[in-house]
Amino acid sequence: MGKFYSKNYWSVGFQSRLYDRLSPESYLESMRRVVAFLPEGKSLTLLDAGCGSGLLLRFLEARIREGLVYTGTDLLKSGVGQALLRAQELGIADRVSCFQSNLTSPYPGDGQKFDVVVGHFSLYTLASNELRQLALKNLKAFMKMEGVLILTNPSVDYDADSIIEQSVRLVRERHGILASLIKQYLVYPFTKAIGLRFIQKQLSSGKWQAYTREEFSQEMERAGFAVQHIEEVYAGSAFLGIGRLALTG
Repeated sequence: MGKFYSKNYWSVGFQSRLYDRLSPESYLESMRRVVAFLPEGKSLTLLDAGCGSGLLLRFLEARIREGLVYTGTDLLKSGVGQALLRAQELGIADRVSCFQSNLTSPYPGDGQKFDVVVGHFSLYTLASNELRQLALKNLKAFMKMEGVLILTNPSVDYDADSIIEQSVRLVRERHGILASLIKQYLVYPFTKAIGLRFIQKQLSSGKWQAYTREEFSQEMERAGFAVQHIEEVYAGSAFLGIGRLALTG
């Protein structure tokens, strides 16, 4: 059962939309922070590398309606399918495309370059430094010279309890006490039990990568990015970093 759960954690979560339903508000807040760092301009092109079920589309909807063009890639067919379905439900399918692709393989496009490349909790599950460097170099190849890379990855301080505590507080502030009580007692116990605890176990065992601030910065720099900004997100359980192509010569 444990091996099945580990192997199918993402695919089952995407296909059933359980991943969406159980996502803590703190995780959604980290997506809002990603969108906050998008450059100005209506006609941006954005690559969501490791898009999962396309949850980021919820927060990009307004920008897409203004002219942003979204491309998502994910290793799992279930994720790509759900992302395309979400775009249809939001009424933005004409400006959204998604492909099944591995981050460590060349992008299956026609050489298109993007203004923004986002990797929101998508690199840390790669098992080795070498694979993560390969993925980052692939992302670099997708970017325009003046493009922006926005990454989020879990930190060594990843803590399920802190994530839930912040999420309850955010829900209360945005949606009121009743909504926060429903999340706290009816939804988030499952979030913690079948989601956050599993991720925390994978991180603490070393199967997935957790970062210090310095390690996060150094990994981006080794791949050829100039790090412009790093901040804590996700109740201090992750870092968000902004990078641009490093000038050489």
